[in-house]
This record gives sequence, structure tokens and C-alpha cells, in this order.
Amino acid sequence: MDYDVLLEGCCEMGVQLLRYGAEIYRAEDTVRRLLAAYGLEGEVFAIPNCLIVSISDPEGRAHTRMRRVPMSSVDVYGIERFNALSRRLCTAPPDDPGEILEQCRAEEAAVTPFPLGAQLFGYFLGAFFFALFFSGGLMEAVAGGFAGLAAGVCVILLGRLHANFFISTMVSAFAMALVACLPLAADIPLNIDAAVTGAIMVLVPGLVFTNFMSNLLTGDVISGVSTFVRAVLTAVAIALGTGGAVLLCRALWQMPEQAGAAVSYPAPLCCLFALVACLGFCPAYNVRTWGALLCCIGGALGWTVYLLAQGWMGNVYLSSLLAAIAVAIWAQSMARVRKCPATSYLVISMFPLVPGLTIYQAMDYGIRGETELFLNTFLRTFGIAGCLAIGLLLVSTAVAAIRRIRGRVRHG
Repeated sequence: MDYDVLLEGCCEMGVQLLRYGAEIYRAEDTVRRLLAAYGLEGEVFAIPNCLIVSISDPEGRAHTRMRRVPMSSVDVYGIERFNALSRRLCTAPPDDPGEILEQCRAEEAAVTPFPLGAQLFGYFLGAFFFALFFSGGLMEAVAGGFAGLAAGVCVILLGRLHANFFISTMVSAFAMALVACLPLAADIPLNIDAAVTGAIMVLVPGLVFTNFMSNLLTGDVISGVSTFVRAVLTAVAIALGTGGAVLLCRALWQMPEQAGAAVSYPAPLCCLFALVACLGFCPAYNVRTWGALLCCIGGALGWTVYLLAQGWMGNVYLSSLLAAIAVAIWAQSMARVRKCPATSYLVISMFPLVPGLTIYQAMDYGIRGETELFLNTFLRTFGIAGCLAIGLLLVSTAVAAIRRIRGRVRHG
């Protein structure tokens, strides 16, 4: 057997999973299982942008590969296809290890994004309904929708130009806030906070921030710190872009500090807004078929549990914990039904709960020099992200324990 060819194929599998946004542990575990299918025990180490795999052949010679992982956005369809491929390869490993690399390349070619029009409509839809979700009226929703569309155009265009992610996020945030403020230039009353907040959801790194907490809690310190730095830099870019646009608009149009009032919606309607808003993110994250509907139901379920817990206990941290547990149970259940990673559901279903908005608010307070508000909001963000991460970990740990117990019973 050519162990170098086998190692190259296993590395390609891990790199593709990381590239499409799979968890660190999933990529490492997949490579280990694939090596084990050939009777080998390997050492695997991964961080978000690098994968290192090492094995020893029967003669004792060491074979090592290190691959850099290209930065890209989360692609749920890609994760699902490569997860399914790894299952097939582990069940029936090909005699020629070179086929692993060939099948990986074939799967990569099959992972195609949604059409551009569908992605842009998704950006509009998500921002429109998140503006309503954050107590905006119809005018705020329309302004937020077009602002989200502007942000989406910038994200896609600059992504194709391979622009630096910090610059890309800052430019997208600037365009988004500029479009959101346009109604005020025409003296149309607008709750700018609701409009901008709804549009910001297409850019916030909320799930990334929650993943940072998960990585730290599971002992992946390097991955956790790396993810945290990226989340903070993204939040700073959003704060700089939106802050610059709002300051420019106020200088040009002499905008009022606040216009328009917040709208109070009944809880069932807010849950409906959450469901439809989540649907808008499915094209951007390449969530296909009826899995998209299941993701949206998970988002509405999480917000329903959050509102019920808030009405019962009135504590944002416990409410976030219970809501995360509900979403995680839903995701794990649907993952078993569809035989795909739970990440496919968590990445969309968690959007109404993730503290992406408060990350932006904390950075915005810091840039404006409001130290006390910055510290309070930043600590609140840490607390919410920690509760969400603990909720997800509790469920995933319980599922893993049940799986191990069933395996022992089956073999024992």
C-alpha cells in the first residue's frame, strides 16, 4: 500500500470538512476513522486554517502531511456531502487508496452554491424579517431588507475578488448602514436601530463566537483563541463600517438621533418572524431540500423556549441555556433522521439566539469611548455565548454517552 497516497486522501477529506465549516473535532475524528478503516492509528491535529496528520507504516517509517485550509464561509451542503462520503469510505474502504482523493475531488465539484439571485433574495428576506423581529415596523423592515441586500452584494462581490475578510466586512457594513439611513434623508420617520440591527444579522459572527466558547470548553484552546480573534475582528469591522456610515449620513443630512418608535409584537408573531428570517439564511449557507425547513423550525423552537423561559424566570442567561438545549435536541434528532451532522441544523437554528448583535454593540461602545457600556455589554455577550455553548455541549455529550453505552451493550 502506498501510505503517502492514503495520507494525501485522508488529509483532503479533513481539509474539505474544515473548509466548509465543520467542527474541529468532526474533521479530526473523520480522518482518524478513515485511517482506522485501513488498520492504522494516526495522530491528527487541526485548527481552523491548518490540518496535520501523521502515521507510521508497519516498517516503522513515519509519514506526515500538513495542509493549509482555505478560508471560506460555512457551506452546509458541502459538510453533508463529505460527511456522507466519509461514512461510505469507512464502511467500504477502496483497495486503491488513490480513489479517496479522486472521490473527494468529485464531491468538491458537486458542491455548487445557490444561484446568485436566490442568495441575494435570501439576504433581503433575512434582514427584512429580523428587522421585524427586533421590534421594527414595515418601514424599518423594508429599509433593513434593502440594507441586507446591499451587504449581501458586497459580501459576494468582495468574496469573489478574494478581498481580506476584515476589509470585506467593513465595506459591507458601511454599505448596509448607508442604505438603511436613506429613508431619513427623505424625511421619512424610521427607527434606525431596528433597521440597522435587522440588516446587521447578515454579517454578525454570532455562531463563530459561540463556537469559540465550545472549543475552549472542550479543551481546544488554540482553535478557541483563533476563532475568538476572528469573531472580535469581524465585530470591530462591523462597528467601524456602520459607525462610519451613520456619522457620514448625520453630517450630510442632519439626521435626528432617533426617529420612529419600536413596535411590540405578540410572542407567536415574533416566533414566526424568527422562522422566516432563518429561511433567508439558507441560500447563503447552502442549506438544501427540506432540511432548510427543519432548520427554520429549529430557529422558531429555540425562540419559543427562550420567551417561555424569560416569562417564567426572567433571567437571560438561564433562558439562553434552556433555548440552546432545545435547539440542540432538535438538531441531534433531525441529524439522526437525515443521517447528517447536527451542524447542518445548528448553523441556521441558532441565529435568533446567538449574541452577534451584542458583540457589535460592545465594539461600537468601545470605539465611541463609552467604557462602562462596553464592559457591561461585552460581559453580557460572554455570558450568553457561554450559556449557549454549555447547552449545546450538554446535549452533544449526552448523545455521545448514549451512543457509547449502546455500543457496549451491542458488543457485550
